[in-house]
Amino acid sequence: MGRPKRKRITKELIGEIVVDELAFSENIGSKNARKIGEKSEQLHIEIWFDKHYLNRVQFGSDDGEKREGIDEETIKELVKHSISHLINYAFKVKNFAFVNSTNPASHSLRVVLQKDTADGLLNVAVGFYERKIGKYEVTVFTAMVTDTFRISDGQYVILIDGDESSLKKMDNRRLIEITTNP
Repeated sequence: MGRPKRKRITKELIGEIVVDELAFSENIGSKNARKIGEKSEQLHIEIWFDKHYLNRVQFGSDDGEKREGIDEETIKELVKHSISHLINYAFKVKNFAFVNSTNPASHSLRVVLQKDTADGLLNVAVGFYERKIGKYEVTVFTAMVTDTFRISDGQYVILIDGDESSLKKMDNRRLIEITTNP
């Protein structure tokens, strides 16, 4: 017979957990990587209202009919909420760009922000412009609550529902969903 087995000590270890900063671990892009730092970027975005939009708020459509559901606070909040969605799609979707060049000869990109409301679909046409790195402005050109808002060919639409959204593009008079952001 051999020696009797020794009893093992099974005390819980009490103490500080040590994190090995030089260890390799798995991240989204690699099974064997080391985190070396972080960077948080701050953007400064000014919100502007075009005269056309403000006239629609105050005086209504060309026929004098009042436009409901396009008050300045509602539009401002939708624009502010859309920024993280727009940035996410710019990183995620190849060839999706929403910021205009400062070159006055180039065509102005406009994105239509949409949100379902009790009165119908809120549509807000906006343009984003770079002033300098980290500083941008967004101009609200028009807003209307209607399910038949005219989207131009090649124009992007973002339907926002809380933290979720979907990116669509008008292509040959058909609105095609490109991707969603859960």
